[in-house]
Amino acid sequence: MAIDYSTPTYENEEGLLTMRMVLVFILLAFSQALAQAPRLTTPEEVARVEVIRRALPAVVKIFGILRDPQTGNEGPTNGSGFFYAPSRIITNYHVVQDLRDISVELFDGRSFPAQVFAVDKGIDIAILTVQGVTAPAQLSFASSQNLPVGMGLVVIGSPFGQRNLATYGILAGIGPTAAEKNDLDPEVGAEIGDLLFTDARIVQGNSGGPVLDLQGRVVGVANATLGDLSGVGGVGVAIPGDLVRQSVSDLERFGVPQRGNLGATLLDLSELDPILLGRVGLLSTRGAMIEKVQPGGPAARAGLRPAQRDQRGKLVSLGDIILAVGGRAMRNASEVTQTIARYRPGDRVNLTIWRNGQRLDVTVTMIARR
Repeated sequence: MAIDYSTPTYENEEGLLTMRMVLVFILLAFSQALAQAPRLTTPEEVARVEVIRRALPAVVKIFGILRDPQTGNEGPTNGSGFFYAPSRIITNYHVVQDLRDISVELFDGRSFPAQVFAVDKGIDIAILTVQGVTAPAQLSFASSQNLPVGMGLVVIGSPFGQRNLATYGILAGIGPTAAEKNDLDPEVGAEIGDLLFTDARIVQGNSGGPVLDLQGRVVGVANATLGDLSGVGGVGVAIPGDLVRQSVSDLERFGVPQRGNLGATLLDLSELDPILLGRVGLLSTRGAMIEKVQPGGPAARAGLRPAQRDQRGKLVSLGDIILAVGGRAMRNASEVTQTIARYRPGDRVNLTIWRNGQRLDVTVTMIARR
């Protein structure tokens, strides 16, 4: 075959030039498109996006029919939850309280029936068992001890019924809340001490969803909003992961939580007549009075005395008044309950009480719940 070494014609050169211009135009257009495309510019953005991507398959929307205890009306409602085991989901107790026809909706839109396996009203946690599906993904816990304020947090759930939504913020603080108890059921959440606070939006429908660190581990469970329920101007509240993890372990093994419990009904001193308190030598309303004692419970076994009332319910004599637990002064009944809940069966707890005008020390031994 002969090779043509002749000089290119003008027409050939013009064609090559046109082709080069077209290629340059394509490259410029491609470069502009890349420049306009969203990019992850910081390591924190990269971590956040990866956490959400990996966690989404484990997060579910929980829905069912709820009857309003005040009006009797029924209607659909929803919350959030997440797989921690192949067929088990963690959520808030208040999400499934009085809920019927419970189902869970996966990240891909598929729905499956579920039923309540066990509940822990004291810290507002419930476990669901899902039927007909194995978890597409599972989330694990990290310790919620010593979390630094300012660390990044990701919240995933189904706010206002819209699944697969994520919000991001920081850990704003850790501590007790001054918010009022659940009026419908004061036992719900009564044993939670310190809570996690975040500026990540936690609104209606987020309850029960995971609160994740930037390694994708659960450090809390979304629980409530302080302030505006829309999340605008409010503060998100989460149950610490360590508390949830211990509860889940207890529920799996025993069916009930095994936190400390006095086996007594307590009353804030602020609800009592100051004159009555003054008669027994108390000038402060800090502490809690023992209103009732459950037979066979830790308080009864330790010889703690309840209040006495007449047939009309009028207080005849004060019960023992708890001033301190483990040497720490108590403000009110809630703090006593939350402090006692930190102990486990078999632990011996020293109570400082006020009885008949005298300060006494009493040792109470925690026992297993049944």
